[in-house]
Amino acid sequence: MNPIHQFDRPLLRKWTALLFVLVMAGFGFVQAVHVHDTLAKQTLPASHCSLCVVAHSAALITPPTAAPVPVLASALLAPSHPQLQSHLHVAFSFIRPPPQVL
Repeated sequence: MNPIHQFDRPLLRKWTALLFVLVMAGFGFVQAVHVHDTLAKQTLPASHCSLCVVAHSAALITPPTAAPVPVLASALLAPSHPQLQSHLHVAFSFIRPPPQVL
């Protein structure tokens, strides 16, 4: 039985990992050298470029909150008596007439 070594991976997995490393390095390079010539002298970030907006936006940090502790409270309810008759009172003028056969 041969042990599986760290570098004994399929060729497709190696090429996929290399592709992702190159993509991340490419994005990092583009972000590092990205400059607007007309806006280089301004101190405010560019609001028309999506890359600049993402680079200059700060992540919102929210403090962790705990869920409220559930309260187990029970109460004894009085049993209700069964309803033996209908208490629904509908006037005959509100009842829809039967459909007409054509």
